[in-house]
Amino acid sequence: MIGYDEKICVRCGACASESENGGIKLERGKIIIDETKIEDWASIAAICPVGALILKNITSSV
Repeated sequence: MIGYDEKICVRCGACASESENGGIKLERGKIIIDETKIEDWASIAAICPVGALILKNITSSV
């Protein structure tokens, strides 16, 4: 999963450009995230120049 901090986002669109399957879009100056899409979320988070995107680890309990 990916976390998004709208307060520090500069809406440059770098993440949307890195998104290959529509997981992140820039529409009307707003970042839209669809985590149901298969993406290389680590690469997308890494390209953010201000750190507005971060990976969230999901741990499952057995």
